[in-house]
Amino acid sequence: MSALTQLNTEARVRWIHRAVCLFFLIGIGMSLPLWAGERLFPHIPVFSGLELPGAAHWGLAGLLAMALVLNMVQLKKWWAALLLGLMVLIVLPDQMRLQPWVFVYFLILFPLGLVTLTEKNAAALLSYVQILLVGVYVWSGLHKFTQSFIDLVYPLLLKGLFKLPEDNYLLEVREWGYLLAAVELSIGIGLIFPKTRNLAVIGAVFTHLLIIAWVLVDNPNYTILPWNAAMIAVVILSSWNVKNRISLWPKTSPPLRWATVGLALLIWLMPVLNTKNKWDAYLSFNLYTERISHLFVGMRQQALEGIDPKLNNYFAEENLIEEGRVIDVEKWSFDELKVPVYPALRVHKAIGRYFCRPPADPNQIMLVTYRRPFREGHYEVFFCKDCE
Repeated sequence: MSALTQLNTEARVRWIHRAVCLFFLIGIGMSLPLWAGERLFPHIPVFSGLELPGAAHWGLAGLLAMALVLNMVQLKKWWAALLLGLMVLIVLPDQMRLQPWVFVYFLILFPLGLVTLTEKNAAALLSYVQILLVGVYVWSGLHKFTQSFIDLVYPLLLKGLFKLPEDNYLLEVREWGYLLAAVELSIGIGLIFPKTRNLAVIGAVFTHLLIIAWVLVDNPNYTILPWNAAMIAVVILSSWNVKNRISLWPKTSPPLRWATVGLALLIWLMPVLNTKNKWDAYLSFNLYTERISHLFVGMRQQALEGIDPKLNNYFAEENLIEEGRVIDVEKWSFDELKVPVYPALRVHKAIGRYFCRPPADPNQIMLVTYRRPFREGHYEVFFCKDCE
């Protein structure tokens, strides 16, 4: 940490930019099928008509990788703007790529595509990153003050990390799980105030190391490893021994000033809408709470005859419908794309349209969105006609 304290504000922003580009590039490499053109899992464009040929997907991915390397070598406003443009272009033809780490990386990089990094605006850029981190940790913590986190995620975390038996007292006293939520919330609040910022950084680093350990021991979502490493780098570089006061209206150029205000609205206020299902979970940092919906696709025998044989690998183990099988879309996504399904109803309906397309008989297909545990009130059934 002693070397870090010698960095001036401009150098801190520069290293944040490099760290984000590096770990973004690693994340793309770890989820390469997600960015591919030819794959079994359907591409889900933001708007109809944005479907691209396979070569175009590969081309965009290659250009994105090149832009990340260029931005690591040297930070220039136009190179950063090019990178941001490519990030938008590669997400538009496939919403599955809007993973939470892609969203966070985009927001961190965004102001660097608007202004040139100088000594004059470096402080405002650092404050911008701090505002982002406050929103990420506060909302990630608040979303965990739910019974679903306590009953499902907390015991899975303990059993995965420490191999606890079912009768262990830590699993029986589920309320202790609220401590994890409180720690994450406290990190976000602590980053606001200069006097508590270093303590918040220590808490953030510990939290991300805990997540990394969980993934390495007992969690299939390996693509979040570089994201957690990036968050460690960003929170240290932006906040360790940094005594500035966060400013929502910095004395800097108008583009950066309005970007800061827009960020605060997007990260601090918009997640409120997620509590009413009016804003996407991933854009609200509703992560590992089990308050998101998963998808099953049920097909009777006639519909099964026309599917790709490779989908046989993704049938649920239990026979959930008579004379048919059920595809676990979450397992399919993890196995093929290396990421979870983007948890939004419009995405689920787009996947439904993939199965309902001719010559499939729509009367032979049923879709179920569900929240764990799978019980009455936690699931919704819809059909091909509802996906149109």
